[in-house]
Amino acid sequence: MQDIFEKIYRNLKEFFLGLDVPKRIAFIFMSAVIVATMIGIVVWASKTRYDVLYTDLNKDDGRKIAILLEEKKIPYQFSDDGKTISIPEDMVGVWRLEIAKLGTSFSGTVGYEVFDKQSFGTTSFVQKVNKQRALEGELVKTIMYIQGVKRARVHISIPESSPFVAEKKAPSASVVLELNPGVALTLAEIKGVQSLVSSSVEEMRSESVVVLDDRGKKLSENIGDGMTAATANRMALEAQYNQKYENQIQEILSKVVGDGKIVAKVTVELDYSEAVSTETSYDSENAVVVSEVKNSQKLVGSRPSPQGMVGARSNLPGEEPQPGAAETRNNVDKELATRNYNVPTKVTQSKKPAASIKAVSAAVMIDGKRIPVLGEDGTPQLDKNGNPIMKYEKWSEADLQNFAQIVSSTIGLADKRGDKLVIKNMEFAKEDMSVADAMLREQANRELIRNIVKYLAVGLTISLFFFLVVRPFIQWITDNTIETVEDFLPKTLEELEKVQANQRLPGLEDALPQIEEKLNPEKIEGNMLREKIIALVENNPGKAAQIIHEMIHANESDKQIA
Repeated sequence: MQDIFEKIYRNLKEFFLGLDVPKRIAFIFMSAVIVATMIGIVVWASKTRYDVLYTDLNKDDGRKIAILLEEKKIPYQFSDDGKTISIPEDMVGVWRLEIAKLGTSFSGTVGYEVFDKQSFGTTSFVQKVNKQRALEGELVKTIMYIQGVKRARVHISIPESSPFVAEKKAPSASVVLELNPGVALTLAEIKGVQSLVSSSVEEMRSESVVVLDDRGKKLSENIGDGMTAATANRMALEAQYNQKYENQIQEILSKVVGDGKIVAKVTVELDYSEAVSTETSYDSENAVVVSEVKNSQKLVGSRPSPQGMVGARSNLPGEEPQPGAAETRNNVDKELATRNYNVPTKVTQSKKPAASIKAVSAAVMIDGKRIPVLGEDGTPQLDKNGNPIMKYEKWSEADLQNFAQIVSSTIGLADKRGDKLVIKNMEFAKEDMSVADAMLREQANRELIRNIVKYLAVGLTISLFFFLVVRPFIQWITDNTIETVEDFLPKTLEELEKVQANQRLPGLEDALPQIEEKLNPEKIEGNMLREKIIALVENNPGKAAQIIHEMIHANESDKQIA
């Protein structure tokens, strides 16, 4: 191995000493460029590559992670804004798992961990403050589980307890939410955050929780008046009914007319009046006798008919009737019965719901159909782009009647309530997107042309650099072709003697014939001619074979001519 390196070094040294001064300077310069390039490639390949460990960190979290990495002697880098920390890419997965094992919280908050280390001399005031801090921290951790919430801060105000009921105040809280880009919380989600915080603190009401975003915009309504809250709830309920019916109409009609070709608006009027009614019904057919009382009386009486002179004497009792006088009889037969029945009774009490539908009004607007324009032969006509030409056509009255029946059955319209339904067929305005599409295509084409030109320029630059700089330089440095060798090879015996005396052909001494003490000029010239012929044949064997072939055929032709 050492001999190989020595031979390489010797050949390189001889090659360098054989160059003139300009070529030596150029060789040194290009060697330096090549060495610098190789060193740069090695440094770039061996450079430590960093990958993101955590992002969107606040200052406290970043400081906490930096201290942990410094203790473990792990190199790290912070971004310019200080929110992203990076470590060597081969250690990212390992250290995310290690940090998770440590149970370190990087939310910038402290929950019930504040009670992990407590001293015996802690006062009640400190305990109270720590309890409030722990509660706020736990609420922050819970709120950050909500999808779309990036960071959160919670502040709870718990007033001092008072022995007087009139001076007792309810606790309150404020929540600041930082949302992810493009995320907006709905009213229901905001109320959920309020309910979460109010349920975590004793005697706190939902309207006492104020929710803000990271720009200071108030998100919660915080309606404290009962009547105002009831009104807001009623309006929200009507809006839900409207949205529900509109979605039902659009969903069922879009299957026929197509998506985006129907607009439905519904107004639901609710009746919030409360009514309680009581209804009593009797079942007379199933009556049962409970008690019965009967009283009967029979009387038989007679008296003579009036006779004699008219006056009081003839009517006095005890007066003997005259023989043959007629009698007046008065017989009484009376019967009285009293029956008590138990009749089944059904009492029904009903309460009317506070939010019943009073009336429904629906307006539906439907776009027409677009059918292809047919030619005389019945085939669709095409435009210049090869697309079929379409024309607008309205729905028939029968179709509109069918749509009306479908909508009425879908949302439950009732004529007794006075519900209204209006369905109109109108042509929708179409946005002209051809200009926008043309601009997008033009932009895409420009981007494609820019990339093509860029890569062609890079390729052309590399090619020109190789053909105009690298290739000529290599040819200039290694200018030892056959044609140039023939120029400085010795052609006579005197030139050979001078070459061997002056050593002007480094590296070619073994290829030149040695001059013996007793020279034979003819032998030397023959040997040189033979060596030259052998070299030419070795360098271009195909051409040598062609020359020999032509010489043989030339001799044969000469013989034939002779």
